[in-house]
Amino acid sequence: MKNEVEQFIAEGVKLKRAGNLIGALNCYLQAVDLDPTNSNVFITVGKTAHLLKEQDLAVKSYLAAVHLMLAPIEKVIDNPEQSPDFLRMAYGEFSEEQLKQLPRKSAFAIFMDDNTPRHVAHAMIDLSPEYFENRSDLMPITEIYRASILGDGSYGDVLNQYGYTSDDHMTIEKEIYLPAGQKFLMTNLKWDRIDSPNVVDMYF
Repeated sequence: MKNEVEQFIAEGVKLKRAGNLIGALNCYLQAVDLDPTNSNVFITVGKTAHLLKEQDLAVKSYLAAVHLMLAPIEKVIDNPEQSPDFLRMAYGEFSEEQLKQLPRKSAFAIFMDDNTPRHVAHAMIDLSPEYFENRSDLMPITEIYRASILGDGSYGDVLNQYGYTSDDHMTIEKEIYLPAGQKFLMTNLKWDRIDSPNVVDMYF
């Protein structure tokens, strides 16, 4: 089964590079059917759905991906002998007061991830036209982000088009998109079922 999943992903990447986003998405969805507990596949689905402006699928895919990332953490967080060193160290950076405010102990990991929360925030913000009635200044960022996940080499050109540097881009990501995504995930994950890997039933 693993080889089949990898084949679908490889074919999806090939189709995406050729500009066939629908074909790529179909390949990634077949990979999900074969391995519905693979968080990386869900992230790939989310990015491709974003490129196709399929907001609902993108958001649900990111929720599923983060849920799958947190599920194994939840199982070992109270067992130091089973937790990797880096996980214990990261957990230890949070105060008791901060941890008490989390819905589940594994939720701390959301704040250690600089990428997935940004992706879900872009899906929520960039694919909601009404948002830009008051934040037209973010319109260039939607195009810059799109180029970054398209992976066709256009990222630098789009940055130059809008007069941004990569540092400018990442500053806006960290100040606006990252916290927005963290807040969304904290609110919308199925925390009462975080131990379960059955994300297809929960989010789709």
